[in-house]
Amino acid sequence: MNILITGASGFIGRNLIKSLLKSDHNITACIHKSELPFEIKIFKIDFAQMLKLTDWLPMLMGIDVVINCVGIIAENRKHSFEVMHHLAPTALFKACEKTHVKRIIQVSALGADDSALVDFHKSKKLADDYLRGSSLDWFILRPSLVVGEGGKSYSFFKCLSNLPVIPLMGDGEQLIQPINIHRLVAVIEKCMVTKDGNQTIDVVGEKVISYKQWMQQLRKKQSTARFINIPMKPMNFLAGLLSPLNLQLLSKDNLIMLEQNNVGDYVLLKRFMENSQ
Repeated sequence: MNILITGASGFIGRNLIKSLLKSDHNITACIHKSELPFEIKIFKIDFAQMLKLTDWLPMLMGIDVVINCVGIIAENRKHSFEVMHHLAPTALFKACEKTHVKRIIQVSALGADDSALVDFHKSKKLADDYLRGSSLDWFILRPSLVVGEGGKSYSFFKCLSNLPVIPLMGDGEQLIQPINIHRLVAVIEKCMVTKDGNQTIDVVGEKVISYKQWMQQLRKKQSTARFINIPMKPMNFLAGLLSPLNLQLLSKDNLIMLEQNNVGDYVLLKRFMENSQ
């Protein structure tokens, strides 16, 4: 199978390529600045500049499956949510229609739905909505917090969990459903081969836990964690104050997403993985 992966140098993309190379696939990777430790075909592009259908056509010749793994957690001067999550993917999907790509797998985000409150989710939903209305055969995957070794956010939270006193945003009872990176990769690989296309799937872990419980689970030390609760109002004030520093995990939008909870229906995911043909 000939596969094009965008966002290939990211946490999801790297793990996906590593797994796919164990099978007989021809992989073409789109990356920006980072290098990849794989002997595969590579296009170096700036996703933010790929806004026209014609920009994508040279990369899609003979491609069977396109997997879009591009995602940013915070905006900067060159890369906005609107461009990275909506305009560039939509141009890619239009090019896929023109070149008759057999299947698109869009890695979106849990919360990219009608209840979306922040631009991160809203921009993801716009691309998802275009894909749903297209003539393509597609899967839209909406993962919860993706965890695993090598993930930057996961490493950050592991360090946080081992502090002598762990800070909690608000009461720490926000609900999450972390999904292991290897499980997410398995879901993507299932989407590549199943006949039952045109589905939106929330990719979540089996258990719903609170953020506070997760911090305790991540803690390497045997001692019970000590916590300090930081009310959300001063946290939002601090996030606004530090916004010029572009601290990706400490932004007003990320605090809003945390307060929304981050959970989905694991039963539906389990049924898909067990029953799809």
